[in-house]
Amino acid sequence: MGNTVRSMTGFGKAYYRDDRLKLVVLIRSVNGKGLEISVRTPKELVIYEKELRNRLKDTVYRGNVSVSVQLEFFKIKPTVKISDLAEVVEEILSATKRLGLNISDDLTLQLAMKFYNPAASEESYIESEEFKRLLFEVFEKALLDFVRSKEEEGKHLLKDIENQLGTLERLLKEVEKRAPLLVENYKRKLLSRAKELLNNTDSGLVVNELKLLLEKADINEEIQRLKSHINLFKQELNKGFPIGKKLEFITQEMLREVNTMGNKLPDLFPLNVEMKTAIDKLRQQVANIE
Repeated sequence: MGNTVRSMTGFGKAYYRDDRLKLVVLIRSVNGKGLEISVRTPKELVIYEKELRNRLKDTVYRGNVSVSVQLEFFKIKPTVKISDLAEVVEEILSATKRLGLNISDDLTLQLAMKFYNPAASEESYIESEEFKRLLFEVFEKALLDFVRSKEEEGKHLLKDIENQLGTLERLLKEVEKRAPLLVENYKRKLLSRAKELLNNTDSGLVVNELKLLLEKADINEEIQRLKSHINLFKQELNKGFPIGKKLEFITQEMLREVNTMGNKLPDLFPLNVEMKTAIDKLRQQVANIE
């Protein structure tokens, strides 16, 4: 696996050509929830689709991946083996004799050439070990190119993610620094309001309500949990791929803590909004990771 971050989007291509044929393999992928693979080949190559699909499953873990294989044979003047052609001529003569037909030498040769058709050997060549080896060599080159492009894109994603993580950590430090003062201000407001209420309400009820509100104002647990989520995120990031789904889950948990902080301590605004923005940007980048 390694510790490389890979993007779900990528493109790879490989090409082979000789005097007999041309073979092109294209692999591209876009974001997806799980792994979806579609393979398009000429009908003669359908026999290899399952193996191509399985090879991809060993390499790619997430995304919508499409593979396209293009094959073209060049028309080469076939080499005629006289002995083989003679056999076909004999068969035609024997069949026409049985049927009581009398056909000219020209027509016999014409028919013989039609049934002899060395070009039919393309089909047997496609099923040969030699062709299979060639096909998978070209496919592996395209796959290598494809993975390289995913890793290249992954480097850019990683840079953006690290920037957003840095922003989130800086904002969290600011919250830690300012929270005690904000809580004190909040308490003062509550006490002032409580005194007003005590003049014309049951004092026991107000005191209990006050205790609940003061307890609610404490966001230390959320701060610690968010720190722990950030550390876990960093650890997962260092593991490489496939990590996208797990990182998405961690960013959801981060957002939950930040929302709770904002609900408990409204005076955190606008710091709270900045933290949400950083997490949202983080989530957008994570959604592209394999």
